[in-house]
Amino acid sequence: MFKIPFVLIIALLLHTGMARTTEAAETPVREVPTDLSGALPLDGFISVALVGKESTTLDDLLGQQAAFAPIPGHDINLGFVQTSAWLRLALTLPTAAREPRNVVLSITPNFTDELEAYVGLEKEALTAADFRRQEMGDHFPRSDANLNTSANILPLDLSPGQVTLVYIRARNQDASLNVSVELLSPDFYQYRAITQNVLRGMWFGGMAILIVIQLFFFYFDNRKLYLFIALDILAVSSTYFGSLGLARLLFFTSGGLANDYFTSASSWFGLTFGALSIAAVLDLRPRYPLINLFFRFAALIGGIGVICVFLGFNRYFVLAAGPVILVITTFSVIVALMDFHRLRDAQNGLKLAAFGLLWAGLIATNSQRYGIFPLPGWVAGSYAAASIMHLTLLTGSLAVRLRNAEAAARKADRRALELADAAEQRANDLVEERTHELEEAKRVAENALGAELQAQELQVRFMEVISHQYRTPLSVVRTNLESIELILPKDDKSNRERLARARKGIMRLVEVLEVNLTRSKLQGATYQPALRDAVVADIVESALKSARDLLNGIDLTVSMTADAGQARIRADSEMLQLAIINLLENAFKFTAPVGSTSVWLDVILDSDGIRICVKDRGIGIDGGRVEELVRNLVRGPNTNHIPGTGIGLSLVKRATDVHGGRFLLRNRAEGGTEAEIILPALK
Repeated sequence: MFKIPFVLIIALLLHTGMARTTEAAETPVREVPTDLSGALPLDGFISVALVGKESTTLDDLLGQQAAFAPIPGHDINLGFVQTSAWLRLALTLPTAAREPRNVVLSITPNFTDELEAYVGLEKEALTAADFRRQEMGDHFPRSDANLNTSANILPLDLSPGQVTLVYIRARNQDASLNVSVELLSPDFYQYRAITQNVLRGMWFGGMAILIVIQLFFFYFDNRKLYLFIALDILAVSSTYFGSLGLARLLFFTSGGLANDYFTSASSWFGLTFGALSIAAVLDLRPRYPLINLFFRFAALIGGIGVICVFLGFNRYFVLAAGPVILVITTFSVIVALMDFHRLRDAQNGLKLAAFGLLWAGLIATNSQRYGIFPLPGWVAGSYAAASIMHLTLLTGSLAVRLRNAEAAARKADRRALELADAAEQRANDLVEERTHELEEAKRVAENALGAELQAQELQVRFMEVISHQYRTPLSVVRTNLESIELILPKDDKSNRERLARARKGIMRLVEVLEVNLTRSKLQGATYQPALRDAVVADIVESALKSARDLLNGIDLTVSMTADAGQARIRADSEMLQLAIINLLENAFKFTAPVGSTSVWLDVILDSDGIRICVKDRGIGIDGGRVEELVRNLVRGPNTNHIPGTGIGLSLVKRATDVHGGRFLLRNRAEGGTEAEIILPALK
């Protein structure tokens, strides 16, 4: 294993070592068995020289063999450096060998930017011309000899009695420099390549299935965290798609920087969506807002990292990624551990295992990539297994949460159904109870209505009896008055005036009886109006005649236009006359308290129909109670000191509705009230 402190010492020694010529260091030769059927360890048979100048060539190093120092292992891990690493090894067959032997040199990882191999036979005074050069880095066109895209393959033909020298130059511009060298038999290389390709195919298939599962979760539970996880899985898959050489195999066969951009940008996108998905899964925003803020910052770092990749600053900015990744993975493990400690269930257990694996895998991978610890190259590749296990466990945790949510929803549905059934039963009981109450109320109302109708009928009969009983003596009195008038001397003016006043009083009393008898009839619920064609002037004049007899002392001013008087309407004359009388009676009654007896009756015809308007200068209407005054037995609060029953306006409203008209009641600006009946005129 190549130790980092040892590498740094070599680098310091080589800082000035290339400027002078030293004696050639002895190269250890690895003997390759003729019956090799697997992998041959190269630990202790590889020497390394670190060169800071890009212009250094193989000829330079052939003259500077002292620059090479052996390493105990078969790989180096320099982290993010711009130094070129030259590896040297020598291979030979056993002295007893008679036939040449083909072997394969596997050089990983495959995403080294510049990887050149020089193969030649050992002899005196070697020059670069004695070596066969092969380009294998991802900045060079891809070689068709690679069955396994995750490794660079160098075929070697070993001849008996000869030493084959191999020089390898490796350099990365914008990524960690890690080089591992293995010697394999061709059959074993093919077997391992096929096995690794199958496993990697299964890995990519598993990641694709996990993405589909997240999309199904999103379909049934519309939350952004599933999209974040799906994008995180896609980013991780894209990173390995590039680092395992698949992107180079399918898209970037000509080499160049495209594969670097693809792989590095995918890694930074993984940081962005990984931070967002972890914050969403752990529900950090409401529970730990400060930690959530740091995860948002980490997502921003990932976005900036993508920009730095395309600007060529990835080597410098990537140093910030390590601490950020360490913090977010550590926080995720701590929060998951706290959740599991608080509630030990399957969901939190799977979540803790998922983030624990993620933390361990990232720590190991970054330690190897950055060269912090002397870890072998396969450690970085092990993160693929850790990532799919992490995402599988996390998906399992989300599945448990969905199952728990569905179970809770079903329980809530059952509870809601039980409550609904109970509410329905209670409603049915209340309906039955209220039905009995309504039936009882209906019976009481019917009895009350029957009693009211009977009372109204008795009232009408009473008024009819009163009217009949009064008319007979009044007729006798009027006949006697006429007889007395006949025998009075013509010059007895005083007695004749007394007789005239008596006759007028008898007529007023008869009119009062007739009007009240009509009111009694109209107040009854069984009264059926009889609508006939009528002339407006006839109805108004009949109403005025009765009103003048009833309202002693009224100062009534009547204004009726000719076209309004001649207009015809469909009306119950008796009912409409009583409505006009009620309005005139109200106007006269409510003007008396203010010392006025003036009332105006206007009848006009316009586009709306016949307008019968009664105006006064009385006490007016108390504000905000106009709608209530037309209800039966309702009086204004400012009329308590004035006698009345509150049925007058309700009869007017009823009469207006029967005739298909409108009844308006409002205060006048100059004081008093204005009541208006609007009736449709016949054409």
